[in-house]
Amino acid sequence: MMQSPTKVRPNVLVVAGYDQSGGAGVLADIKTLEAHGVYGYAVCTGMTFQNERVITKIHWFTEKEIFEQIDLCWQSAWFDWVRIGIGRSVKMISSILDHLREHNPAVKIILDPVIRSSSGLDFWEGIDQKGFESLAGRTYLLTPNWEEVGWLYPGKDIQECCRTLSLSASCAIYLKGGHNPDYPGRDYLWSEGEAAVLEPAAEAGAVYPKHGSGCVLASALTANLSLGYPLTVAAGRAKQYISQFLTSNKTLLGWHPTQKL
Repeated sequence: MMQSPTKVRPNVLVVAGYDQSGGAGVLADIKTLEAHGVYGYAVCTGMTFQNERVITKIHWFTEKEIFEQIDLCWQSAWFDWVRIGIGRSVKMISSILDHLREHNPAVKIILDPVIRSSSGLDFWEGIDQKGFESLAGRTYLLTPNWEEVGWLYPGKDIQECCRTLSLSASCAIYLKGGHNPDYPGRDYLWSEGEAAVLEPAAEAGAVYPKHGSGCVLASALTANLSLGYPLTVAAGRAKQYISQFLTSNKTLLGWHPTQKL
């Protein structure tokens, strides 16, 4: 396996929700970053009341509280890469982007548009295509799954939507294929209107559904990018990592690989 281009342990800031099960949200993100040799700081956007099967409610932090957390992290570390998970609304996430760029105008954002939980709870209030596309234009990489693109663009071709957005918004899109109706597990990396296909490893073994797999994949991508890998290489390494995660055991809570990739 290719060695990291950098021998320095980078810092990554995660801005996402807190999930008590540790399967998703900032706990899963920090586990993933640590497994890659990356140091993770975590800012909470909201406290979910949940286990790996159900969310009963969510308590959102105010923008002021989120900004205070971000400022405290930046007092002790510098961040070139930030991963963003759940937020209350497009307005909240847009405000977070503004605040992050007050600290580092060149910060690269990986946005995981977690619109709805697998149990049916909506996260983003008032989401629409225009609002989503405005956020896309301010990010380096989006990591939606098949269903999320379908919710945003009902009745339209999923791949064509990603191709068009990668051109109009000038951001890359990692389309997660767990819900791909024709080729489950096949992912696509869209950049400047062109797609690279990422297939599950043939030798990976039986795949089991995992709570928080989208969070883990997005954080694995962010970790590899922060380590200096080009986007296509980072995507391939993240795909390998999530394959190990999905085959780790039969429960909804995956085990993170402990060996170095």
